[in-house]
Formats: sequence, structure tokens, C-alpha cells
Amino acid sequence: MSSDSSNLYGDYVPSNVAAIVLAVIFLILTVLHIWKIITTRHWFALATVTGGIFEVIGLAARAVSHHDLSSKAPYIVQVLLILLAPVIFSASIYMFLGRLIRASGYPQLSFIRINWLTKIFVCGDILCFFVQAGGASKLVNAKTSTEISSAQNTVLGGLGLQVFCFCIFMLCAVVFHVRVSRRHIASNIDPSLRLSTMLFSLYFCSLCIVVRNIYRLIEYQAGESGYLQTHEWPSYALDVALMALLMMTSLIWYFADTKANGPASYPLNSCGEDA
Repeated sequence: MSSDSSNLYGDYVPSNVAAIVLAVIFLILTVLHIWKIITTRHWFALATVTGGIFEVIGLAARAVSHHDLSSKAPYIVQVLLILLAPVIFSASIYMFLGRLIRASGYPQLSFIRINWLTKIFVCGDILCFFVQAGGASKLVNAKTSTEISSAQNTVLGGLGLQVFCFCIFMLCAVVFHVRVSRRHIASNIDPSLRLSTMLFSLYFCSLCIVVRNIYRLIEYQAGESGYLQTHEWPSYALDVALMALLMMTSLIWYFADTKANGPASYPLNSCGEDA
């Protein structure tokens, strides 16, 4: 299919049906999260709600683009919000791990000091957000090949930083999980925390983010003429759908009693057993 200069999407017309269906799915998931936040007071999950709102508005703008391929406003909205939503979702994942580790009663098993863990990753997430937002803003307004290349490199830098932060984050979660398992102290942890279930759900959500970021890295590296930017299905299969799965999976986080009234920390002896 030849590229139409009036079509901001290049070689394809965005699917109206796909955008509307997914926007409705995200709207339902966002409402469910709001309801659970209100009933459980897990306020950290407001980041998930914000990401869901980004997806709803971004997909709605994409549906509008189907009828006006040359209109810049909906095109810019969908590029920015769909690109940035996963950065917001990441913040809720970072905050959830910190709460899990603290509620377990064994914060000393985290290889990053628990008082700094959430702060470090959320600050890194904020940096990723602004770098990617800046790159995306330049990209949608770029007119020359030099401007396009510069904007894509900025987005790539933000995505690369996010992948790096997430790899360190996942290492932190896995190390904590392994230490708990090796020291056979899971029985001391309040069952209402559902630690193993929550950690595995957190791994899955993290994997969704990592796969999505790798897809975006390859997409922007390949450029406007690459397969990923000239076809629509990858953006749904490797980005939007993964974020929907993340929102579905994170609904189980509300069943973890991260406010359980246990001791702040159980002492461990030198052999790694309970003192």
C-alpha cells in the first residue's frame, strides 16, 4: 500500500473497531480499580488508574483519527498517551513491591534499603516519563529527517532507561523472593499478605512492561519505514493488549493485606534462621 502524505499514520488506516473495543475494556478496568481503591484504600494504585485513563483517552483519540487521518490533534494525543501510559503503570508496580516487602516483616532481605527502594524507582520512572514525553512531543511536530531522528533517539533513550530500571527492579524482587524461600521463613509471614501469589503477579506485570518496552525500542530503532511502524497490529498485540493484561492481573493486588499489623521486622540469626 502506498503512503498517503495526508495520512499521519503512513501506510495504514487505524482500526476504528479495535480502538473502541480496547478503550471500553480499559474504561471497565479503570472503573474496577477505582472501586477497589475506594473499598480497600490501596491509594498507591491511583497510578494504575491514571495509566488506565491515559489508555482510554489515547484509544478514543485513535478512533477519532480513523475518520480524519490528517488531523494532528487526535494523532498527537494518541501518540503521547499510549506511549506514556506504561510509565505510569510502572510506578504502581514499584510502589507495590515496597509495600509487600515492608508488610512481610523482613525488610532487611531487600538488597536495596527499603526506605529508599520505592523512592529510587519512582524517581527513575519520573525521569523516564519526562524524557519520553519530550521525545514524543518533538516527534509529532518534527518536519525534517534530522528532527525526526533526534526525537526518535530521545524516545529511545527514555525507553532504554526504563528497561534498565525495570531490570534492576525485577532483580530486587527476585532476590527478596529467593531469600525468603531459602531461609524457610514464609510461615512467619502473615498469610493475609499472600506473598508468593503477589510476587508472581508482580513478575507477570513486570514482564508485560519489559516486553512492551523492548517492542517500542525495536520500533523506534527501525524508524518510520520499519515493519512495526507501517503495520497496526504490533501496537495492539505488543503494547496495548499487554497493558490491559497488566491492569487485569493487578486487580488481585487488592487482596493483599499490606497493612497487616505485624512486627516491623523479624530478627534473623547468622545462619539465616529466625532468631
